Amino acid sequence: MNRFAWQCLRTIAVFAIIGLVTGLIWGAGNGLMAFLGLLSLWLFAHLWQIGQLIAWLERPKPSTIPTGVGVWQQVFNTLMLQAKSRKRRKQKITLALQRFYHASEVMPDGVMILNQEGRIEWMNSVAREHFMLQTDDVGGILANLVRQPEFHQFMANDAADALHELKLALPTRKGLPRTVIIKRTPFDKHMQLLVSQDITPMEKLNQTRSDFIANVSHELRTPLTVINGFVETMQDLPNLPADKREQFLALMKKDSDRMLTLLDDLLTLSRLENSDPSNKLQPINLSALVEQLSQEGITLSAGKQSFSTDIAANLWIQGVQLDLYNALSNLVFNAVRYNHEGGHIDIRLHTDDHITARFSVSDNGPGIAAEHIPRLTERFYRVDAGRSRASGGTGLGLAITKHALAEHGSRLEVESTVGKGSEFAAEFDLISKPQAVSLSGSDAPTELSTA
Repeated sequence: MNRFAWQCLRTIAVFAIIGLVTGLIWGAGNGLMAFLGLLSLWLFAHLWQIGQLIAWLERPKPSTIPTGVGVWQQVFNTLMLQAKSRKRRKQKITLALQRFYHASEVMPDGVMILNQEGRIEWMNSVAREHFMLQTDDVGGILANLVRQPEFHQFMANDAADALHELKLALPTRKGLPRTVIIKRTPFDKHMQLLVSQDITPMEKLNQTRSDFIANVSHELRTPLTVINGFVETMQDLPNLPADKREQFLALMKKDSDRMLTLLDDLLTLSRLENSDPSNKLQPINLSALVEQLSQEGITLSAGKQSFSTDIAANLWIQGVQLDLYNALSNLVFNAVRYNHEGGHIDIRLHTDDHITARFSVSDNGPGIAAEHIPRLTERFYRVDAGRSRASGGTGLGLAITKHALAEHGSRLEVESTVGKGSEFAAEFDLISKPQAVSLSGSDAPTELSTA
């Protein structure tokens, strides 16, 4: 018999003794009434406590637990301890779930849980983005929401034994396709876990690498084919006339120079992409550099175009002299190469606030169609391949310009109208003119004369 039963028996026994004593003093009837009255009050007290317990159990909160007397005090104290323990466990579980949801939301991959019917039980925001779903789609059948035959076949395969993987092109809200790797594995009982990973940048990188290798191979193969053809001709015709021999040698020299230029540009581009210029930055007299470039442009033009310049004096920036020269000279020399004879070229360097300086090269040449402008800085991209090769271009000049300008915290701005001309520009952050300019070392800045 438990403790509560013994307490009840003792209480009833006490009531019986009181009733017996009362009966001996005031008669048996009074004694019985006293016993029954005490027993009724005792039962009513228990029923009252039971009512409070039932009311509390409907909304159990540690702060609203009732107080009891006797054994009920022990009962309520025990319930309060259990309620507090459950609350602590609930808080821990809630915190763990919040951490899980937060971790799932910051994951770079999409995560989705499907039940045995293929319905979405849960998914993070990345999965919603990958499959173009909404929060309301939870509970829907995934196969009905992603209508692609490859995906349906992938989901129809048995995933109970091994991990399955699928590379799939999915649409995006911007209209451009996204390449996603989807992995599927069993999860819990009769459920599946889908993990999606966006590999679009990797696919683009691989495609760019393949295109780059193909372009380099093509650009080198053409002059090598020419040189090889002339060499074979000269071997087969040892008595070739001197004028023909000189002509062949001149063409071979031209194509070998083109290959050397291409290799130099490739090395320059590779260095710009992989070097850290922060330890090479030096003060550069931008005004003097632009003056030098304008003179070189005039020399290259050889009187075929007219020039106008508006170059503000004593504008200094922090940068790498050689890389900045490569970036800006490409813009000036391109204006000369691709402008028609009798055209006009305008070179400007000015500042409106003495905080930034804007360099621009504009011409009245044939111009560039709008669809070509976003791709001008791609490697080997040419608006007119024949004209570019005829002018001696390698197709890497503007790619070098883009990376060199990025090295100086700037970017290339292009405005062009077909038939009217083009403007290429870049902005730079100015610095105060240094007190002295070091001339020692190959990487040291040199103050160029404006004369």
